[in-house]
Amino acid sequence: MGKLVQNSRNRTGDQKMIIPIRCWTCGKPIAHLWEKYKERTEKGENPKTVMDELSIERYCCRTMFLGQVDLLEIVSEFRKL
Repeated sequence: MGKLVQNSRNRTGDQKMIIPIRCWTCGKPIAHLWEKYKERTEKGENPKTVMDELSIERYCCRTMFLGQVDLLEIVSEFRKL
């Protein structure tokens, strides 16, 4: 990992996320659910089932999860001017 990626860690050493704290459309807090969603879908669970169980019911909030792309490592390779 590059120097900038190492600096992008929080106090506990975990890598930071870039998902919005609230849904852009309805304003529901969603960021606290991202790690659970990501872990379960990486294990092979169906995203629809995971979102249903996490009480992500509105289509606007579901879009935030389905459209999220982790670009932190890619973006951190670019230097600031």
